[in-house]
Amino acid sequence: MTLPPKFLLVLSLFQISLGLGWILGYVLLPPTIFCYEQAAEHLLAEEYRTVHPEGLNTENSIVLQPYDYFNKGQTAQLPVVSLHRESSLNSFASYPPNPMDYTVLFRHLYEQGARNVYVMSPMTWEEKPDSIVKAAVGYELDRFLHKALGRQMSESARHSPLPPDWKDLIIPASNIVGKTDQFPRADRFVGKPPQITTSAPSLGTVVENNELFSPAPENRVSLPLFIRWGGDIIPTLPLVAALNALDLKPGDVRIIPGDTLFLGGKRSIPLDKHGRIPLAANSSPTILDTKEVIVPVMSGLRPPDTTAVRKLLSSADAVLVSEPSALSDTPDAQSLLAAQTVRSIMGALAPAPAVLIPIAPAWVQWIIVLDVLLLSVWASRFQRRGRFITWGLCILFVPFIAWYLFSAHDTWFPVMTPVTAVLCVALACSLFPQLSPPSRDAEDEDEEDDAPPSSEGSGAGYVLPPDNLYQEPNEVPIPHHSKRERPDS
Repeated sequence: MTLPPKFLLVLSLFQISLGLGWILGYVLLPPTIFCYEQAAEHLLAEEYRTVHPEGLNTENSIVLQPYDYFNKGQTAQLPVVSLHRESSLNSFASYPPNPMDYTVLFRHLYEQGARNVYVMSPMTWEEKPDSIVKAAVGYELDRFLHKALGRQMSESARHSPLPPDWKDLIIPASNIVGKTDQFPRADRFVGKPPQITTSAPSLGTVVENNELFSPAPENRVSLPLFIRWGGDIIPTLPLVAALNALDLKPGDVRIIPGDTLFLGGKRSIPLDKHGRIPLAANSSPTILDTKEVIVPVMSGLRPPDTTAVRKLLSSADAVLVSEPSALSDTPDAQSLLAAQTVRSIMGALAPAPAVLIPIAPAWVQWIIVLDVLLLSVWASRFQRRGRFITWGLCILFVPFIAWYLFSAHDTWFPVMTPVTAVLCVALACSLFPQLSPPSRDAEDEDEEDDAPPSSEGSGAGYVLPPDNLYQEPNEVPIPHHSKRERPDS
C-alpha cells in the first residue's frame, strides 16, 4: 500500500516540529524558570519576608529559599548608656565625664555582666590624662570579651592609607556581587586618636557631613553598614558588633548591593545600594542612666532595680556607651540609631525550609505537547484565516494549562516546548505551499474554467449552429436538397 505524498509530508512535518519543539523548549528554559520563580515569589510574599530563587536541582525541581525574621524579630534588648548632661550629673561630679569616670563606668558594666562593649565617645579630653589614668581606663575596657572604640571619619582630597588594625576587617572582593560605588567613602579619621592605652580596635561609625548617616526618622533605615576606604570595603561599628555576637568574621559576609546582605549563610537582610538595611519595627534600644549602672559605694545600698539591670546587661548582644559630640541634655541620636541597627541585624532574616516546585510528570508533558502539536498540524488543512486562529488558540492554551498545573498541583511545565513546536508548524506551512490547501481564489478560477461556454458572442466564444456541429474545420459544406427541389424531376 502506497501512502499519498501529502500524507508523508505532513507526517514529516509533525516529527520535525516535535523534535525542534523539545530542543528549542529546553534552550529557552531559563526565561521559563524565571517566570515561574517570579510567580512563586509573589505567592510566597505574604508568608515570608523575602524569597531567593536558586534555580533547578538535580531532579529538575525549581528551588526557592524563603527567609523570615530570625525568632520573629524578638531579639534581646540592647542597652545604650548615654552620657548626656542629666545622666552624667546623676553619678559624676562633672560634665562631660573625665577619664576616671569612664574607668568607674566600665568596671561596673563588667561586674554587672556586660561582655561586649562598644564606645562611641571620643575618649579625648582638653586636659590630657597621665599614663597611669590612661592605663587604668584601658585596663577596665580590655576586660570585655569584645570591645571597640568608634571613630568618626571624613573624605578628603589627600587619601590616607588603610589603618593597620583594619586589615582584618576587609570584606573579600569575591564576596561582593555588584557595584559598591554608592557606598559612602572615607579616607581619614576626624579628630585626635583616643587618649587611652588599650588593645580595643577602632571602628568607623559616621562619615562626617554625610547625610546617609543621619536619615529622617520616618525613613526607617539604618546607618550604612559599609564604607569604601580606597579600594577596600570595610564594615562599620554596628555590623562588626553584630558579627561578634553571631561569632562570625568579615569573611563570612556576602554582599549584593541593592539586594541582599548574607551573614554566614544563616541570615540575610535586604540591603539598599548605599549599604543600609530596613530597621525592624521593635528595634528601639533601652536607654540606661549611669545611676542604674554604677552602684553607690558611699551608702553601701544597691538600687532596687539592680537585678533587672544586671539581667539586661548580661543578656545583651552589645552595650553601647556614647557621649554626645556637643554638650546636650538628650541622648546622642547617632548612638541610638546605631543600637537600632545592631538590633535589626540580630533580628535579621533566617532561612526557612526550602520550597520545591517539581516538574510535571513525563506523561503529562507528552500529552500536552502531542495534543497541541496534532491540533496545529490538523489546522494546516484550513484556509488562511482558520489556520492562524487555530495556531493562536494553541499557543494561548499552553500558558493557561501551565498556570493550572502550577496553581492547582504545584508543578511546573516547559512551556516553550509546545509553543515552539506550533511556531515550527506555522513557519513550515508558510514556506511550503504543498502543505496548505488551495486558496479560495484558485478554486474560483477552476470553477470558471469548467463552466460551459456562452452561446452568444463571436470569435473564440462563437458556437457553430447545430447542423454544422460535426463539421470538420476545412470541410466544404454539401448543400442539402429535398426531393421536390431536384432539377431532374
